This record gives sequence, C-alpha cells and structure tokens, in this order.
Amino acid sequence: MPGSPEWENSNMRRAPFFVLVLVALVAAACGSDGTGQVVDNVEYVSTTSTVPPSTTTTEASPTTTAPPTTTAPPTTTAPPETEAPAGSLKWRPCGDGRECSTLEVPMVHDDPSQGSIRIALNRQPAWPDGRIGVLLVNPGGPGGSGVELVAEMGFIFQQVLPGFDVVGFDPRGVGGSTPVSCLDDLDDLVFVLEDGEDPTEMFELEDAYSAACLENSGDLALHVGTNNVARDMDLIREALGEEQISFLGYSYGSRIGAVYAALFPDRVRAMVLDGPVDPEDHISSASSIQGDGFEAAWSRFAAWCDTDPSCGLDALGGAEAAFSAADALLAEGGLPVGDRVLMRGEFQMGVAMALYSPYTWEALAQGFTEVLVAGEGEIFQELSDMMAGRREDGTYDTSMAVGFLVNCGDDPLRPGQESFFEAIDAVADTFEHFGPSFRAMGGCGALPEAVDPLHVAPADLAVPALVIAMEGDPATPMAWARALTDSIGDAVLITSDGEGHTAFLSNSWCVTEVVIAYLAELVVPEDGWSCVEEEALSG
Repeated sequence: MPGSPEWENSNMRRAPFFVLVLVALVAAACGSDGTGQVVDNVEYVSTTSTVPPSTTTTEASPTTTAPPTTTAPPTTTAPPETEAPAGSLKWRPCGDGRECSTLEVPMVHDDPSQGSIRIALNRQPAWPDGRIGVLLVNPGGPGGSGVELVAEMGFIFQQVLPGFDVVGFDPRGVGGSTPVSCLDDLDDLVFVLEDGEDPTEMFELEDAYSAACLENSGDLALHVGTNNVARDMDLIREALGEEQISFLGYSYGSRIGAVYAALFPDRVRAMVLDGPVDPEDHISSASSIQGDGFEAAWSRFAAWCDTDPSCGLDALGGAEAAFSAADALLAEGGLPVGDRVLMRGEFQMGVAMALYSPYTWEALAQGFTEVLVAGEGEIFQELSDMMAGRREDGTYDTSMAVGFLVNCGDDPLRPGQESFFEAIDAVADTFEHFGPSFRAMGGCGALPEAVDPLHVAPADLAVPALVIAMEGDPATPMAWARALTDSIGDAVLITSDGEGHTAFLSNSWCVTEVVIAYLAELVVPEDGWSCVEEEALSG
C-alpha cells in the first residue's frame, strides 16, 4: 500500500520521468569556484578530510539559491591525479564507459560455512584527473538496483562529481545479485480493503506469499536484511582497495547508510542520506507517518491543480472531485487496459506513484481525464506497474519480494496477523484518500522471527553525515528525517520546501549544489540549513 515502507519498493521507479530533467544538470548543476564555497549565501562549517568539522558558525538565515548559469563542465578542487587502488575485483567493459564485476560474499557473515552469494557491481570511472575516491550509491527500496541506477545515471554522476568512481551494487536478493524469489504472479495482491471488511482473504494471501518466499529462496530469505547489506558494502570497499568510501543513499538507502555508519564509522569519508527513513519505524509500528505524507502530498497536488490551468481538471470539478469520481467508478468494477483490467487498488497505487515527483503531476491529472472521460485506465495501470516492478511480459522483478523480506527481517517485533490488522485498521480510518489501500497492508505472514534485526547506533564520523529532507516528500516525511538524524548522532539535517521524493539530482536545485560541495570538497552546511525552491530543475 502507498503508506507503508513495504509498499515503497524503489525510489528510482520514477527514474524514467527524470531522464530529461537530469540531462539539464550535466552542464549546470556544479558551480564550484575551487574555494569550497560552492553555494552563495550558505553558512558552512569548515572541514578537512581528516579533521571533524567545527560546530561553531555564524548564524545563517535560510536562503534561496538560484541555479547556476554556467555552461562549462563542472570543476572541483581535488587531490593530485592518482590511480584507483588495484583492489581484488575483476572488471569488464559493459557499455557506455561503464565496467561491471561480481563479488562473492558469505550468505551469513558470522558463519561462512553456510555458503556464499553473488553481489553484482558496476562503476562509472572518475575522470582521469583528480580522482577523489569511490562513491557507492543505492537507489532505495528495499529492492532497488544500484546497478540500474548507475547504468541510467552514471554519465550524469560523472559530470557533476567527476572525481569519483561511482559504484552501484545490487543488494543481496536484488537483480543481478543472487536473487530471492517468492510468487511470480502478484496481480492478486494489489487490492483494497474497506472499513469493516473481512480480512481473512488478505491473511491467506499473506501466508501464501511468505511461504512461497521461504520455499523458493531457501535460507537467503532470512538473510537479506539491512545489517547484511551493510556488511556486504564493507566487503565491496575492501575489494575496491579503498580505506574509506563515500556513500549516497536515496530513501531506504538512508537506512543502509545509517547501519553502515554504526558498524564501520572509521570507513566513512562522507555520507549523503536523501529522503531518509526512520530506522525505528518498522512494519510492526503501524505508524501513520508515511500515510500522512501521502495524504499531505495529495493535498499539495490538489492545491496546485485547482490554481494552475495546465492541470486541466476544472471540467471535472477539480482534483478532489476527480479522485472521488474515479475511486467510486473503480470500486464498482475495473476498466479495460488491453487484455488487463485496472482495479481500484491499482488506481490508488498509481495515484501514489505519481505523487513521488511534481514532474508527474500533469500525468496524474491526465490519468483522471482518461478514466472519467475516455473510460480507459492506461496511465494509472502504467504507474501502478512501475511501483510494483511489473514487467511488460507480466512477470515481476525482485523488488516486491526483497522489500517484503527486508522489512520483515529488519523488524525486531513480529505481531500476529489479527493484532497487526487491528492497529493498521485504526490508522487507516484517518486517511481520506488512501485508507482502503493502507488497510490492506499485510504483515509478515508465515515468516519466522527476524534472525538479525536492524542495528542502528550513534556513529562517530570524520565528517558529519548529510541528511536531506523535502517538505513535500510523500514517501519519507520530515519526521523520519529528524529521527534518522538523531539516530546517527553525528549528522546535519538540511531541508527544501519543494515537492517530491528525494532532492539530489531530482527535485531540488539548491540542495543539489550543497550535496556536490559536500561530496567533492567535504564542505558541510550548517545544521538546519534550508532553501526555498524558486525554480524547477527543468526550468
């Protein structure tokens, strides 16, 4: 469901909407003058690569930073030219200047006798001059593919952060790494549950799904949790021959980063956690925070739609009226989409997917027109499929399975189905638009208790982690950002008033500039710095 960590399978599911936007950043996103002061009117804490930054600064008021106007390639202040450490990985060309490799890691880190699994890797090498080191990236999920992220955006990363080998990896269970497998057909799992409706069918589907995970994935199903992903990351660091790594984690990737910082603080050069997830907000928490985020994002969309003629829903009575009409229509039965039928659960999932970025708001408005005027549901079907990881041939990628297993494997608590549903049911009543989908959020079914629940603890880092939050983020609301910042301890939080899920290279000019300065030159902004988005990235 759209209001749960389980439901948000991959931050970068929205990547196709951003490709053209990101291209605009190649020449313009980096404006360093080589002094470490990359963004005007921002108070920074002075840092070096080895000394923790001072916390004494003059107070700075939140300001808006206009996008840079230069068209020159980005420049950074970097160490003298160095070669990448040899490491132990064997790299092979895999297209567009990238290199690919694999790494064998223990399935159970404290018991290597239980066998090994494969971790898939790729990298976009740094520019020849002034190599800084490795930037390891994760796109979120759980279940997002870092290999796909670098394949799609490696060139962009290379342009704005030329001093880094940008390394993507598929976490255990995902994509090109040793995969997990549950059910091949997930179409029946996307449904809604009205208030007072019998949840027995949902319990049965949940049990069948979790049992299939155990049967098809074996012991790996119990060992894909975030702690193990962080341990894999450190073996990747070692195999790369690096003493320290920089890390960029979007969405759920922030949880991976927090765990890595707790386990290996001395091996972190810099860490960016964008669209952060509260490590204490587990599935069993039955929290309203994320659901509230989607409801707030819908309200922001509706306000835009009712004031901007480009939305085009005036003839349907505005956004709220369009949602109510479409939801009621689909509650009575589905709409044909080729040889498929768009159901109400997929409609609500599609709406939530479109709220991930303001760049998809117009598509969301068009979806309502398509349903209510043309009697078709192609747009919402496509959005829903993107969220769920459904391929054109009807099969699903590993993201749904990994998301389920990771969230359950990280959770130290495991309430029974009935008690969990009672808690979720009570929360769902507070959501005007996504209550039925939230109510259909399942627990962990037949899975056994977590064997390695999430480990997050305060870290002592050489340079504070940079935590980023967007006020209009539907999937990872501001409360989660504050909680993650507190959990790490050695971290600063910066914010933008903009819309959408995550900021760097996606929804925020001003944050993108600050992140480039932080990663390239270890320039740390003052804790609490914020900016106002005056100009969209596509502008």
